[in-house]
Amino acid sequence: MGDQMLRLGARIAEIEALYGCAVDERDGRAARRLLAELARAGELLAEEAERAAGPARRAGGTRAGRARLRRRIAGTQRTADRIIAVFTQSQPRGLA
Repeated sequence: MGDQMLRLGARIAEIEALYGCAVDERDGRAARRLLAELARAGELLAEEAERAAGPARRAGGTRAGRARLRRRIAGTQRTADRIIAVFTQSQPRGLA
């Protein structure tokens, strides 16, 4: 579990750094590239977190908290889309 938590922490640090660079970037083209990298880093964080959660199972054989985890990931992705939309002046997915 320690290695997984370390990898999650590194992903979070990467996201924070990309976000800071995107906010400070004056060139629109470079900012969009950074935002695309930020989106990909967010996807990688979600995948890493899902792997770290592991295959915990309930007595009925379903994964515990799986639906809740998917809702949280979807909510996080929507929030990231909104943040990116603010900086790119585009319409976030699902809000059109």
